Amino acid sequence: MKPKIDIVIPTHNGLPLLKKHLPVIIENSPQVSSIIVIDNGSTDGTSEYLKKFSDIKLIQNATNLGFTSAVNQGVAASSADLVVLLNNDVSPHKNYLKSAFPFFKDKNIFAVTFSEENSSWPQVHWKDGKIQYTNGNDREHPRLSLWASGGSSILRRSTWNKLGGFNEIYSPGYHEDIDLGWRAYRQGNVIVWDPNSKVSHQHESSFGKLNQSYTNFLKQRNELLFHWLNLSDPTLKFAHLRFLLTHSLSHPGYLKIIIGALKIFKKSKHFSLKFTDLEILSKINLLYEA
Repeated sequence: MKPKIDIVIPTHNGLPLLKKHLPVIIENSPQVSSIIVIDNGSTDGTSEYLKKFSDIKLIQNATNLGFTSAVNQGVAASSADLVVLLNNDVSPHKNYLKSAFPFFKDKNIFAVTFSEENSSWPQVHWKDGKIQYTNGNDREHPRLSLWASGGSSILRRSTWNKLGGFNEIYSPGYHEDIDLGWRAYRQGNVIVWDPNSKVSHQHESSFGKLNQSYTNFLKQRNELLFHWLNLSDPTLKFAHLRFLLTHSLSHPGYLKIIIGALKIFKKSKHFSLKFTDLEILSKINLLYEA
C-alpha cells in the first residue's frame, strides 16, 4: 500500500511567493493527497487567493504565530503517513519525492532532507564549545544528517508525534529543526540528506523581511537554547560553559544574547536515551547505508 502524503506550507504575507512557487509544487507533487497552507495573519490577499484551490486545506490564523507554531499546526492537521515541509519560497524539482520514498523502507528513518540547489549537506562537528556546521563536499551520495530542514524535507508523521514536533520555545523560528533532529537521534532514529531529492530555495521568505539585528539575535539566542536543552555529556557541557565565558569577555554584547536565552529557558523532560551526545556526533556525516 502506498503511503498517504501531505504537504505543509506556512506563509505570512507571501502572496507573490505562493503565486510563483505553488503551481510548481502542485505540478511536481502528483503523489500528494492534500496541501495544507497555514496563513499566519496575512493582509495581502493570501487567503482569498488560496480559496481558489479546491485541493488546498487552508488554516487561517488571526495573527502571525511564527514559523515554528505554524508548522506544528499544519502537521497536527494532517493524517498522512508522510508529511512534506516546504517554505513558501521553495520550488521542488520533478521526481523529488520519488527519490525520497525508498529511504522510508528503513524503519529507523525519521526524515529525508532535500538537496537545495547550489548547496549541499550540512557537515556537523563540535568545535570551540558548540556544534558548528559547514557545507559538505560530497554532493553525490546520501549522508546521515543532523537535521531535516524545516523548509524542505519529508518526514514520518508517527515519529514526529512521538517526538512532540517542533519545540515552540524557538518561536518564531531558527534552530527548531536542528533541535528536533537531535531529539530524533537520541531515540534511535536517523535523518538522511538525499542528493537526488532536489529543490530550489529562493530564500525570499518572511524572515528576510525582519529587522536584521533582531534576526541575528534570534539565531544566536536559539543556538544557545539548543545547547542548553540538549547537551547531556559533562565534557561537552563544560566546554560550552567555557565558550560562554570566553566569548562574553571578548564580545561584551553577547551577554544580551545569553540573558535573552535565560529569560525563556525551561529545561525540557528527556525520554530514555538510546544514544549519547558523543554517539550522535560519531554517527552524523557518515554515508548512509541501508
